[in-house]
Amino acid sequence: MSFERPPREIMEKMFEIDSYKSGRSYPFWHDQLEMIYRDIDSGKFGEDAKTGEFFLAIKAIKDGSPKPENLDTLKEELADLMQAEIDKQ
Repeated sequence: MSFERPPREIMEKMFEIDSYKSGRSYPFWHDQLEMIYRDIDSGKFGEDAKTGEFFLAIKAIKDGSPKPENLDTLKEELADLMQAEIDKQ
């Protein structure tokens, strides 16, 4: 089975939508679980959880590579581009 490469316009829009993800490097899952355990062990619940090791580590990653504010618009534009390509066929 072979597939044709999507048009450049669609590829660029897909990259624009997903590019923020490449800047995110999360700790391994077992390290994340260890952070959560330590937070629970030290009583970090409710609003206090936002001062915990796990929350602060993940927040730093997300803040360092935020989602585009117009992500929904970008997804709609991609859907329109893809529909236009389907309509051509």
